[in-house]
Amino acid sequence: MDVTNEVHSNDVLRELNDLRKRAELTDVVLVVEGRCFPCHRAILASCSPYFHGLFTSDYAEAKQERIRIQDVSGVAMATFLDYAYTGRLQTEPDQAQAVMSAARIFQVRITCFQAAEYMKDHLNVFNCVDVLMYADMLGDCGLVEASKTYMASRFDKLALHPTFVQLPLNHLQSLLDRDDLMTNSEDNVVQAALRWVHFNLAGRLQHLPALSRSLRQSLISSTLLVEMESKLPSTWSKLVYSDSSTQRLGHVRTELQIFLREGNDLHHSAPCYDPSAGQLYAINMPENMDSFSRSVTVTPDDQLYMSCDIVTRKGWEVATRQKNFYQYNHLLNTWQPRCEMITPRVRYVAVCGLVYLKGYIYAIAGDETKRTAERYDPSCDKWTSIPPIPRPVSSKFCAVTLDDSIYVI
Repeated sequence: MDVTNEVHSNDVLRELNDLRKRAELTDVVLVVEGRCFPCHRAILASCSPYFHGLFTSDYAEAKQERIRIQDVSGVAMATFLDYAYTGRLQTEPDQAQAVMSAARIFQVRITCFQAAEYMKDHLNVFNCVDVLMYADMLGDCGLVEASKTYMASRFDKLALHPTFVQLPLNHLQSLLDRDDLMTNSEDNVVQAALRWVHFNLAGRLQHLPALSRSLRQSLISSTLLVEMESKLPSTWSKLVYSDSSTQRLGHVRTELQIFLREGNDLHHSAPCYDPSAGQLYAINMPENMDSFSRSVTVTPDDQLYMSCDIVTRKGWEVATRQKNFYQYNHLLNTWQPRCEMITPRVRYVAVCGLVYLKGYIYAIAGDETKRTAERYDPSCDKWTSIPPIPRPVSSKFCAVTLDDSIYVI
C-alpha cells in the first residue's frame, strides 16, 4: 500500500499551533519586550536558519528554556510565529517594517520579500519617505526604487508634506534629477528645493549649489531665478543650473486613454496610449472580465476605478458577479479589488454610470430598477446608498459632473 494524505502536513501544523497557543508540549520560551512566547524548537529551526543555528550550536542559549530576543518588537515576534506555524503572513501597514526587520534577523527570505512587496503596495504620501529611508538602510534596492518612483508620481503633494524635508540630500538630488516628476511646473521643483533648504538653513544652505544643478533653468520663471540668487551669501559665485530643456512628465497634460474592447469574449488586457511618450502599451484587466459590462472613472489625482461583470465558467454553467469594483495600481499594473457595491448594477449590455465628484465616486442605475444609486468613499473603502434618481434611465444613458452637480442624460 502506498497512500498519501494530502492534508496531513496542514493538520499537523494546525495541531502544533493549537499546542503552542495552549503552551502544551512546548520546549522553549522566547521573551520579547517582556512578553513570553512558548514555542517548539523544531518548528522554529525548520523555518529559520537563525534559530536552527542557535539551537544546534554550543552557545548557552541552545539549552536554555527561556531565551531573550533583542532588536525585535513583540508584535513582529507574534506575527513571525503565526507565519512559522501557519504559513500565513498577516500584518498592518504600520507594522510592516518591524516584521521585515524581524524576518531579516531570523533570515527568512520569503518573509522579507513578502513584507517588502506589502510595503510597495501600501506606499502613500504619508509613509513613502520613511519607507525609502528604511529601505536604504537595509540596502533593499527594489524597495528604494519603488519608493522613489512613487514619490516622483506624487511629487507636488509630497513636496508640501512635512516628511519631505526629512529626505537625505542624496535622495533629494536623485529625485529632482528625474524626468518623470509629476509636477505642474519647474517652479514647483524649485520651491520644493528651497523649502528643504529653509528647514535647516544654517546646515543646508551649503547644499543649494548642488541642488541647483538638478533644476532646469530654461523652465524656471525669471522671478524665481532672482529669488534663488538672493539666497546666496555675497561671497558665493552664481548658481549653476541644469541645461536640460526636457519637460518633466507632469508639465505636459497626459491622459490615460484606455481602449476597452467590445465583444462577447473575455480579455485579459486593454491597449492604452500615452500621449507624452507617443507609445501604445497594455494594462492587465481583471481575470474573466466581461468586455461588454464595465464602467470606468478617473479621479483628479489620477486614480482609475472600474466596475465590471466577472464571468466564471464551470463546464456548461456560467456564473456572474455583478457588484465588482476595482482600483488600478499603475506601479504594479494590476487591478486591486475594492469594496463590492451594495446593489448589483453591472449587467450584460446595461452598465452603471460611474462618476467622481468632490472626493466620492457615484454609481448610478445599471440595476434592475434602473434608478438606484450609491456613493463610494475611497478614504475608508465603503459604499453608502443614496436617494434614487427621479425616473428610470435607458441602457445607453450617461452621467457627467459639472461644478457641484451630477447630470444624468
